[in-house]
Amino acid sequence: MTVNGEYVGRAHRPRELRTLLRREGIDTSEIRLDDPKVIEWRGGGPEVWPT
Repeated sequence: MTVNGEYVGRAHRPRELRTLLRREGIDTSEIRLDDPKVIEWRGGGPEVWPT
């Protein structure tokens, strides 16, 4: 996963994704995993993971 072009880690579950985002100072309470304006998915998408 990259944030602003910088590699920050790999996520295998939504919880891991949100943890990585929080570490980067991003408020995850308002982020929708299916919002293409916020998250660009590669090799899958939010539908791959159970909600």
